[in-house]
Amino acid sequence: MSIKITNELLKKYADNQCSPEERVYVELWYNQYTASKSTKTLSLEELNSTNQQIWNSIKLATSKKAHRSFSFLKAAAAIVVLASISFAIYKANLKDASVAEVKAHFVSGKVKAEISIASNHSAAYGNADVKKAMAELKGNQQLTIRTAIGEEYHAFLPDGSEIWLNANSEIIIPSDFNHTYRDLNLKKGEAYFKVAKDKTKPFRVFAAKTKIEALGTEFNVNCREGNKNVKAFLVEGSISITQKDGQSIIKPNQLYQIDELSDVSSISEIENPSAQYAWKTGYFEFADTPLPDILEDLSKWYNFSYQIHPKYKHKTLTGKISRKQPFNEVLAILEFSGIKYRKEGAHLALIP
Repeated sequence: MSIKITNELLKKYADNQCSPEERVYVELWYNQYTASKSTKTLSLEELNSTNQQIWNSIKLATSKKAHRSFSFLKAAAAIVVLASISFAIYKANLKDASVAEVKAHFVSGKVKAEISIASNHSAAYGNADVKKAMAELKGNQQLTIRTAIGEEYHAFLPDGSEIWLNANSEIIIPSDFNHTYRDLNLKKGEAYFKVAKDKTKPFRVFAAKTKIEALGTEFNVNCREGNKNVKAFLVEGSISITQKDGQSIIKPNQLYQIDELSDVSSISEIENPSAQYAWKTGYFEFADTPLPDILEDLSKWYNFSYQIHPKYKHKTLTGKISRKQPFNEVLAILEFSGIKYRKEGAHLALIP
């Protein structure tokens, strides 16, 4: 059920008397208003000047006829709320963190990775750097591509295959890649693979104790650090997955999962396949996803730590948001879903 934005509701917001649900609606309305008007965040001096102009206009309007002044006052009240919200955001930024912290935490990530060969490190920004670095490998050297929290990367391999690395991920490529085999080792995190066809050289991805083999296909692999839970989702083509309990052939839109601590595996059909690799196309997409999994994904991209109250242990959410979306808008969505939070520096706590 939606809440209508009225003059009374805007006044309640300005007086800090809105319920949490009303506050979310007003702030979402504010975001839409600013987007349509192409407004910008004002400085403190500009806000003070704007407020003074507004109140001068209100005084002028009260001397006019009632039916004319009502519409003007309604618009003026809206502008006051806009200025109040901007000023509140301005004060919150000063209170919550220093300028350096604001830049480092709760901001969307960027395309970047570290490429290393033994002790030689380099920051990579273009997807051609991997092919160039691999051409310099000698003997048993290995090439490592590592993304930090808040980073993602896209690379071309010498055989024509492509790799997309999600945030906080690491993959190792041996010097004999594209000789007999095309082997990669996903040490942690998540990666999407688009494999160039070559029947003579199988493309193999090793994630923990799981081996995934393909000839020409596209698939996503998620190897969560800590619990060693490996997921492999096939977009097109076919892949075979080898574990100590045997071999499985995966078809498109099927998700393979294994908990390597218990050796329990499963294969399931996925109704909305795009959610399995939405990160690669610039989105977070959730379909009845547990809140802990959502916070884990968000924290790796927006760079923050978090704590979840037991109240939300079984909470799930469904939705799709851009990875470029400002984090305050993500928080508004969480709050609209009935989730309360407290932000302290670089830490987000979900509270009862």
